[in-house]
Order: sequence, then structure tokens, then C-alpha cells
Amino acid sequence: MPKTGIIIVNTGSPDEPTPEAVEAYLRQFLMDPRIRQLPKPFWKLLVYRVILPKRKFTSARRYQLIWTDEGSPLVCLQQRMADMLQERFDTQAKGEVLVLSGMSYGNPSILGRLERLRELGCEHVVLLPLYPQSAYSPTQAVCDAFKRALRSMDWHPRTTIIDNYHDNPLYIALVAKSIREAGFVDGANQRLLLSWHAIPLKDERAGDTYRAQIKRTVDLLASQLGIAPELITVGFQSVFGRNPNAWVSPLSLDILRTWRSEGFEGCVFFMNPGFSVDCLETLYDIPREMKPALTGMGNTDDLNSIGAPSHTYPAIDDGQVIDSEDMKTEPKATLKVIGCFNDSPEHIDVLYDVLKQYA
Repeated sequence: MPKTGIIIVNTGSPDEPTPEAVEAYLRQFLMDPRIRQLPKPFWKLLVYRVILPKRKFTSARRYQLIWTDEGSPLVCLQQRMADMLQERFDTQAKGEVLVLSGMSYGNPSILGRLERLRELGCEHVVLLPLYPQSAYSPTQAVCDAFKRALRSMDWHPRTTIIDNYHDNPLYIALVAKSIREAGFVDGANQRLLLSWHAIPLKDERAGDTYRAQIKRTVDLLASQLGIAPELITVGFQSVFGRNPNAWVSPLSLDILRTWRSEGFEGCVFFMNPGFSVDCLETLYDIPREMKPALTGMGNTDDLNSIGAPSHTYPAIDDGQVIDSEDMKTEPKATLKVIGCFNDSPEHIDVLYDVLKQYA
């Protein structure tokens, strides 16, 4: 019987790419105290009367474009990661460790995973939010859900929460290796843009060290690459709400648009080092927001977030990005995307290195 249970956790995904399933998921997500942006009564009214009636359809359309035959990319990829970690621990810990995949919102739930670990008699539970740089949201939302679930179960095992791994040597080395293998060479009419999920400025004012952790990651990465940290551009994405100025900046979209307006004609290497697993923000936003912002192709559609500034998207045909009819010239710049690590063996090496001392 396993003595230690490990739960790797991410934000979550709807069960299906339908308006009904998306609404159920968003209701749980948006009503989290770590997420809501107004006092609860006002926020609940806004969510139920304004946001959900429209966003459930626009978000469902986005999910339909990235959904796979197996289901949600995030859920399926993370389950494969848990399976690979289990194999790694089985060779070292002789069956004393059980690795499960869970989500803050939606399924598989943290509560369900904890119930499974208790059934198996685990004495120690290790929680790893899969965000290398921790933030009040979403990292602390994971921790909140974990603690709530334990209280509801009246279960008191020994627990370990791994808050971040932003400076783990294997993580830094893997980011650097991925950038090099993609073809980035300093001084060759190339630029490197690292894009992280944005956080509200109010969280930073309350003491969130998210950007400080990002800076440390970038400094270590620059050292690995042998370049000055100033040559790595840092941007943020996925803001929500009516006021983008309430979020950390600069926004990656604005950076790319500026480079386009300045006439940059080289290659931009684009990477999301804070996203461990592909999700809507990478599979949808990069080809349909980031790429058009740099190349100029596409037009505005109704898929932008409720109340958020209008973004530029390419035309969409059966889930594929195509040039819009009004595109007069070929793009002068190119966007080369360095993908998430997902279930790559090198990524499993990183996570195993982060976890092994606690199992």
C-alpha cells in the first residue's frame, strides 16, 4: 500500500466543449474568492447575469477548436504526465508512492483524489501545483481547494505543499535547451519573448512575489543561454475584465503589435515557460491572438472575453488558421512558437526532481 500520495494539480477544464459544461466550469472558477474582482454580491450578479450568458457560448466555441478525440488536452496530457511520474517512482520507491492528477475546478477534482488516497491508507500527501512561478491566483487557489477538501473530509494526514520551482536547475536547463533547439541565436535578427499568465496588480500590492520569481527565472535562463537578461523580453497574457490596466504589464499582445508597427522583419521566438501543460491559453490564444498581432493577418470577431478590449484574430475555418481576405501583403515577421513541455521525458525529469525529496 502506498505511504505517500502525490497530486499534481492544474486549474482545470470543462468536461465537454459545450455551453452547458463550460457554464458549470466557469461558475465554479469565477466564484472562487481568489478570482472574483468585486464584493461577492455584486460579483455574483455580474457573473450570473452578464458574463456567463455570453461567455459560455464563446468559450465553448474556443474549446471546440482545441478539443481532441481523447477529450480536453489539459486533462489528457496531465494524466499522461501522472502516469509517467508513477512509472518513475515505481522504479525507485517500490510501490510506496501513488501519483494522481487533479484540477482546482472541474474533474478530476482534488476532493476525489484525496478520497482515493485516504482509501489506500496514505499517511503523507504531497501537493504540486504545476505552476513553476507561484501566484496568489492560481497557485493559492489550488492550495485553498486542497485545504477545503481536507477539512470537509475531516482527514489529517501529514501534508507537503510545493509552492514553486521557478529556480530548479533542471527546469532552467530545459527552458534553455528548448530555446536553443528552436534555433534562437542572439544577434541574428531574432527576438525572444517569454509570456506568462498575467495577475492582478492588487495581488502584487498585497505581497505576491510572482514577478520577482519570474525575474529570477529569467536571470538564471540568461546565464544558461550566455546572454544579457535585457535581451529576453517578458510579457503577460490572459487578462480578464474591463480594465487591462489593473493587471501586470506589459501585455504580450501589445509587445507584438509594437514590434509590427516598428517594422520588425525578423523572427520572434515565443514561449510560455509558466505553462507546464498545453491549455486554452496556449492552443487557442497563441495562433489566434499572438500570431496575428505580429503578422497583421486576421480581423476582429466576437470571441474576445466579456468586457475585455477587442483583440485581433485570424479567420477560422474548421479550426485552422487561414489568411483573411483583406491581407494585402505577406507578413514581414514570423512567430516561432516553442511549445509547452507537456509529457516529454525531459519534463518528467524536472517534476521528478522537484518531488523526489518529499516522497
